[in-house]
Amino acid sequence: MHILMRMLVALALSTTVSTAAYAAEYNGPIRIVVPFAAGGATDALARLLAPGLAKELGHTVVVENRPGASGQIGTAYVKNAPADGSVYLLALDHSVVIVPLITPTAGYDALRDFTALGTVARFQWVLSVPITSPATTLQQFMEIAKNDPSKRNYGVPLMGGMPDLIGSSVGNKSGVAIEAIPFNGSALMMPQLIGGQLASGVTGSPEAVTMVRAKKVRPLAVTGDKRSQLLPEVPTFAEASVPGLNLNSFNAFFAPKNLPTTIADKFNAALRKTLANPDVRKQVSDMSLDLVDSSSIPEAKSELERTYRFWNTSAAAKR
Repeated sequence: MHILMRMLVALALSTTVSTAAYAAEYNGPIRIVVPFAAGGATDALARLLAPGLAKELGHTVVVENRPGASGQIGTAYVKNAPADGSVYLLALDHSVVIVPLITPTAGYDALRDFTALGTVARFQWVLSVPITSPATTLQQFMEIAKNDPSKRNYGVPLMGGMPDLIGSSVGNKSGVAIEAIPFNGSALMMPQLIGGQLASGVTGSPEAVTMVRAKKVRPLAVTGDKRSQLLPEVPTFAEASVPGLNLNSFNAFFAPKNLPTTIADKFNAALRKTLANPDVRKQVSDMSLDLVDSSSIPEAKSELERTYRFWNTSAAAKR
C-alpha cells in the first residue's frame, strides 16, 4: 500500500511539473504589440528588432499595432494578455507610466501590472514649427502666439506627460494659453504640422530629425539637460528660458505581470543579442535614437520605478 501511494504521489508530481514546464515553454508565434499607429518611431523600432528576436527566440515574431488613447488601448490589451511569452509590449514610458496616472479609467498600473524586460532606447522631445512659419526661435514663436490667437496651438502625439508639459510651460512663459491638439501617434500628426494646419508640434527626436533633414519643419527647442547630438544647433528649453523640461523618454519592452522568470530571462537575453548586432545598432542610430544595448531586467525595472516616482509626484502628470 505504501509503495502504491508513493507511486501515485510521484505520478502526480511528475504531471504537475510537466504541466508547468509546458506552460512555461510557449511554442506559437510571438506578438509584439505597439500601442501607436504604424509609421511612427516606436513602430519602426519594433519592426527593426522583430527579425533578430525571432532568430534568437526560435519563434515567428509579428508586430501588431493597437493604437488609440495615447497608447492606452494597446497597453491595456497586453496587461490583460496571458503571461506565457506569447505577447509583449514595446512602448514609451508615457503610455505605461503616465497615462494611468492622468486617466483613472485606464485600468492598469505601471508597477503592479507589468514586467519590465529591457530598455531599448532613449530620446529627446522637440518642439517644431512648419518650415513656412516666420518663427526661427522659441522666443519669436511665443511672441507670435501672444499676438495671434490662431497660432496658439501645438500638436501632440499623445496627451499628458512631457509633450503636454512642453506646451503648458511655453504658454506660461509667453503669458497665453496654448491649446494641445492630440493625435494617435506622431505619424498622424506630422502631415498636419508639415502642411501648416498646426502652428507647432511636439514629436520625439526621431520624427523631428527626419522632418528637419527633409527641410519640412524648423526645430525651436529640445528637452534634456544638453543639446541633441543630432540637432546641435537647436537650444534646449532651458537655454531658451523655459526651465523644467530636462527629462527625456525611453522605449522599453514589457510583458504582463507574473511572466515566468525563465521566459523573462530568455527574452532579455534575446533582446541584448539583437541589440548587439552591428547592423541593428547602425539602424537604431540612423533612427535618431540613443541605443541602450545592455539593459538587464533589474536595470529596466529600476528605470521604470524612477520614472514612475517622478511623474507620480509631478503636477505635470495630472494636467
